[in-house]
Amino acid sequence: MTPSPLYRIMDASLNRCCEGLRVLEDMLRFVPEDVALSKALKNLRHSIRKETAALASRAVKARDSENDPGFVISQNGPPGKRSGMADVAVANCKRVQEALRSLEEQAAALSMPELCLFFESCRFQVYGLEKRILETLIPEIRRNILNTDIYAITASEHSRGRSNIDVVRQMMDADIRLVQYREKDKSLRQKYEECKEIRKITKDYGASFVVNDDADLALMVGADGVHIGQDDWPVSAVRELVGETMAIGLSTHSPEQAAAALASGADYIGVGPIFETRTKKDVCDPVGFTYLEHVVKNIPLPFVAIGGIKVHNIHEVAKRGARCICLVTEITGAEDIGGKTKEIRNILSKKGRLT
Repeated sequence: MTPSPLYRIMDASLNRCCEGLRVLEDMLRFVPEDVALSKALKNLRHSIRKETAALASRAVKARDSENDPGFVISQNGPPGKRSGMADVAVANCKRVQEALRSLEEQAAALSMPELCLFFESCRFQVYGLEKRILETLIPEIRRNILNTDIYAITASEHSRGRSNIDVVRQMMDADIRLVQYREKDKSLRQKYEECKEIRKITKDYGASFVVNDDADLALMVGADGVHIGQDDWPVSAVRELVGETMAIGLSTHSPEQAAAALASGADYIGVGPIFETRTKKDVCDPVGFTYLEHVVKNIPLPFVAIGGIKVHNIHEVAKRGARCICLVTEITGAEDIGGKTKEIRNILSKKGRLT
């Protein structure tokens, strides 16, 4: 390949890199007003411009924007959509990292070893900055909502005649720190009254509260999260409704759905049903351990394993990498919820998952 096309690639990559850094710099400057991060991004952008000044003057001569096929592809593709500021940040961090990797490879092809090492160093700086940016932009509850072992779900028809309020109180006393409200057959008023009380209880115990399906209800009661399914509103639409502070979970049943969830900006995914379950109506066939193992190895999102998980099989789920596990009737249907929770945690502890 002659040098000219390589310089054309470097010109496009340099522009993409510095444009992405400028977007991030402005975002950190004006949204959280983080002076340190904004300054770090600005310094990196200036450093890249300085170190590539000679290269840029040659690269721009190879520019041919009018005949760039990428422009045609972009113009004829779907319109760009972002579900919030965190989504914008992720997209631009990836843009910068990918551009720097491309610059690194082209510098190697042009026998520019010092620039090659410089671009590699910049890329690793951006990896570190990305973590700091997301920690700044994404509220702690969204990042850490699955930092617990048991994900409990209400199920009034499987609660031995006890109310959801009573069951949730017993869950809290058992040190369960994440509860989802899932009641399909109650009236809107009943759901609202129960969720309002459960929100108060969970807040008193320092626990997280998620509402299933209903983003409006989650907003009304001040829930920490809303969990949606594949046939519900898309994550981007829900994010527009609930804002930046509420976590959004999405049920997934296949590698394709998990990849789409990652791209959509979901904060966590449900992985299942692992086993056959009758707790939820209209549920799909069990996905088994193959899909669970795929998520563990390939999807960098927090996840909760769900579906048909009981005391007798939870160890099989845990040993395959599930750190947060959902149990429904095993807990709501237990005569002694505290005792059942201890039994579950003893099993997990024996698998080396809890200390």
